[in-house]
Amino acid sequence: MEVAPAGAATSIALIPPREGEPVGIDTHVGFTTEDVDADHANLLARGVEVDAEVMRMGGPVPPMFFFRDPDGNRSLIVEQG
Repeated sequence: MEVAPAGAATSIALIPPREGEPVGIDTHVGFTTEDVDADHANLLARGVEVDAEVMRMGGPVPPMFFFRDPDGNRSLIVEQG
């Protein structure tokens, strides 16, 4: 489910955790961006723990990467198509 205030440019996708996954580690919080490579490089340069590379699965799946907060919780950044 994706939620946003009326007229907002930003939305939040709410996704339940997969069965057997510990809660609080994989947040299932995703953010969209227009330039996933620039955001990856920016976060990496700032010392944020990010995936080593942007994932590129091809086809209809957009480029994306995970990053982790200081507590190890994982969130996702996905390039908007």
